[in-house]
Amino acid sequence: MNQRKLHDGIAVIEVTDPLILTEMESDAALRPLLGQRLSENTIAVQPQAIQEVTRRLQALGHLPRVNA
Repeated sequence: MNQRKLHDGIAVIEVTDPLILTEMESDAALRPLLGQRLSENTIAVQPQAIQEVTRRLQALGHLPRVNA
């Protein structure tokens, strides 16, 4: 059974390749901004850190898309 939870006040990053999340978790600049992995391809992020995480992902050569 696939259960879904809805939470207020969190941001989620979803990637197509789980290795991107592994790369993010290994990055000392990003690690403090990340929360728990929610699935193989998703991770929670501090909402106030979205711009910083987006900039860092761009610096690492990724092209993040932000949906509000």
